[in-house]
Amino acid sequence: MGLALLGCVGALKELRCLLGLYFGMLLLLFATQITLGILISTQRVRLERKVQDVVLDTIRNYRADPEETAAEESWDYVQFQLRCCGWHSPQDWFGVLRGNESEAHRVPCSCYNSSATNDSAALDKVFFPQLGRLGPRSRPRHNTDLCVVQKNGYIYREGCAQSLQKWLHNNLISIVGICLAVGLLELGFMTLSIFLCRNLDHVYNRLARGLQ
Repeated sequence: MGLALLGCVGALKELRCLLGLYFGMLLLLFATQITLGILISTQRVRLERKVQDVVLDTIRNYRADPEETAAEESWDYVQFQLRCCGWHSPQDWFGVLRGNESEAHRVPCSCYNSSATNDSAALDKVFFPQLGRLGPRSRPRHNTDLCVVQKNGYIYREGCAQSLQKWLHNNLISIVGICLAVGLLELGFMTLSIFLCRNLDHVYNRLARGLQ
């Protein structure tokens, strides 16, 4: 927003300094995007391991601190949206959410597969406020109760790693297209800013000749 405003003001007021600054910031942004793309493509394995470590650490420390639940709520949202459970499988949750010995293996309600059953009463048994609108406010921040479903209940059986790979594969063309469109748009605006700067040179030269 600020960058667009900078370019508009520079073009309307015919200020070379603002146009030059606009061009420089666009060039920096474009170079950063290219660098990130190269790093992601060359360091993909390391990035996957880093994401896996973060997710598994979030699962291991699930609701350990009632004051710090942002990462947990975000992961609940990912599981609900991607229709998956755990990173590799629901077994990632086993032993984390423990009740008594008879129900040692449990998973969060974001793993609940409501489409697997037509029994509306089954969902009522799962105490998960606003399950259909899972987000940052889906659970009280200071609530120490855990919302869980049994492992043999209606839960997603696929891990989020596989679901995420499928999502990326299905949307790869759209992602690449958006990235290319943004890059071409930035190149177009950079070209336009250079063109305006060169035209301003001609205007300044004419004014200087007129004053002479």
